Amino acid sequence: MSLLPAARVRNMDARRRRILDAASCMLAAAGLPGLTVRALAIKAGVTVPTIYNLIGAKDQVVAALIESALDGMDAALASAPGLRGIARAEAAVRASADLYFASPERYSAVFRALQELQADPGESSLGPLFRRAGDVFCTAVSEAQTDGDLHGRLKPVPLGHHILHAQVETFRLWGIGALPVDAVRARACYALYISLLADATKPTRRVLLDRMRESEAALDT
Repeated sequence: MSLLPAARVRNMDARRRRILDAASCMLAAAGLPGLTVRALAIKAGVTVPTIYNLIGAKDQVVAALIESALDGMDAALASAPGLRGIARAEAAVRASADLYFASPERYSAVFRALQELQADPGESSLGPLFRRAGDVFCTAVSEAQTDGDLHGRLKPVPLGHHILHAQVETFRLWGIGALPVDAVRARACYALYISLLADATKPTRRVLLDRMRESEAALDT
């Protein structure tokens, strides 16, 4: 529980949202090189120390934008608490796409910035975010194995994180304009199903192949 007065907490939250909104606009306009803390402070109408106090340096600002997307996905999944296993993984893919497409300029810019940050060998802020994002799919794999939809011959964590990185690559291609919007959902689902096939039981394999064929219809252009 916060010991700060409620009004002060609301004010800090409002400034943080304003900073992140301004950052997403700057990323969309000029990419990661165009995002500096000083320019961000001017655009957001705050001081440089405020940005460092509320969020951090430039890479942490981008990480905060990614974290806000994860918060949105968590909220979407929380609205359907009965989902388990493969259904949970499918819901996570749908929730991600819905979130990104609701604010396309913001999130396409975020994925472009993410690509640039990943190329920096000294970058350290993304690891916890990837682990958090991967947890959704690791949990889904573990549940599917418990429910008998997957064999359990593969460990949930490596498989779950493989699924995550396939998703990230799909949305990265969308972010740089290499994948049209109408194909993104199909490719994201296809990547999920082909990953799950590696551990699928025979009945599940038939279901996944049928769903992959549905995705192929949107990808075979």
